[in-house]
Amino acid sequence: MATLCKRLETALAGRSSLEHLGAFRERLGPAVGNSLFSGIVRFAFLIELVKQPKIETTKFEVHWATRIPHVDPRHATFPQCFEMFENLTATAVDAIRDGTRAELVRLFAEHSLLPYEIPLDYQDRKPGAPIHQRHNTVLMWDDLPRRVVKLRAFLLDGDRNPRARIFDEAYGKIKVKTYLTDRALTGEHKSNREKRWETHPQSVQFALRRHCLEIELALINQLCHFEGFPADLKSSLEHAGLLLPLSEPFRCPITMEPMLYGEFEKELSNPQMGKASFQVGHLNPLKAINEDPRQGHTALNISWISSDGNRIQGHLGLDETRQLIRRISQNYETLAEH
Repeated sequence: MATLCKRLETALAGRSSLEHLGAFRERLGPAVGNSLFSGIVRFAFLIELVKQPKIETTKFEVHWATRIPHVDPRHATFPQCFEMFENLTATAVDAIRDGTRAELVRLFAEHSLLPYEIPLDYQDRKPGAPIHQRHNTVLMWDDLPRRVVKLRAFLLDGDRNPRARIFDEAYGKIKVKTYLTDRALTGEHKSNREKRWETHPQSVQFALRRHCLEIELALINQLCHFEGFPADLKSSLEHAGLLLPLSEPFRCPITMEPMLYGEFEKELSNPQMGKASFQVGHLNPLKAINEDPRQGHTALNISWISSDGNRIQGHLGLDETRQLIRRISQNYETLAEH
């Protein structure tokens, strides 16, 4: 990426985009300015597609690559990508005149969870139309990305949080479940650890970056409401206004037993291969694209789940699982009477 950006910088001689890069560096400092520029280049020109046919890993391509057919909503020509690039640099250079927006870019540069992470997203999923278009991009300056990255920065800062190492492990688990696609080897749209906003928009694995940020916030917020969560750390987070109200203690949505922070910390400190008592899963399986947030990859459809709860649920939805548990309980009660 560094080589690509340097070559692009040379090629931009005489264009306004080069002036914008200079403004990025002047207002944000060289490191953060280059980070913003790299994030825009990454988004505008490149996509990480899962390798075919083995579906094992991902590989960078340009949006006009031959393996992305013209009928694919993710396809875009070089001129279209360049138009997006120029528009985003111009929009960003105006935006960072505002100190709070410049601070957000700096926070992402210093506390990124993914490579080239900046507050940039598609405006809409557009499952039946081209998604990678200039008019379908948006820089996010609202409270959501700010709250997410500030919470991330606080919890991973060893000076403010003596348990930062534990949260570094937790964020590793959360990153995979939040931002990357599951391994799907069947169906029309196969995937495996793609960025969710870069998988096919007609795949159930797709999610906008905004929805992924909401999921990261929800999972961390749930974790901070586990039973036995350190009171001093929680108080500091509440004082900083970084937590959202939630019933305490947070319970496994299947077994309804409290999730215990002490056990969670013990498991992350001494992990055992193939064993995880604390898992992240969808409450309702991803089956079809619709407007119901309880059906897709959204904050309302994802949660920490105990290993017992995960085994009980299997491939059932949350309501189906609870109905099954009630039916089993009723059967036991009926048989106990005889």
